[in-house]
Amino acid sequence: MTPNQLTPELRALFGRTADLLIPAYKQFPAATTVGVHEKLLNDVLEFRPDIVEAFMRGLARIDAADLSASVNALYRDDVDAFNALSLAASGGYYMSPLVREILGYPGQEAVPYDPHAVADYLTDHMLERVARRGPIYRETPAA
Repeated sequence: MTPNQLTPELRALFGRTADLLIPAYKQFPAATTVGVHEKLLNDVLEFRPDIVEAFMRGLARIDAADLSASVNALYRDDVDAFNALSLAASGGYYMSPLVREILGYPGQEAVPYDPHAVADYLTDHMLERVARRGPIYRETPAA
């Protein structure tokens, strides 16, 4: 199953499920508002092909007429499928440019690094307390 094989009905069902898991709250939009059931779902499933089978199994067990009960039953009876649906919803949500903007997260950035510079923690006395305390070691209990 590839993301392109998801029917509009399955995408809509996933969208309703995602909105149940990630509803609108204060300044944060609901999952479908940012499109987790559209291109973002394609992206998640392409990045994580290992969850596709469990995702589809979970989606097949969702009853649109009783969404909350079927999601709870999925959580109880097939945690892998529930986790796949949850991961697809949350992964797509946090990939959304709108959500990242609201969070103030610009994404990964290249940070210049000078390997010859002295690290801040060596000059700002952050490690002094640890050094004064001395080594702390506890024996790992035998199994």
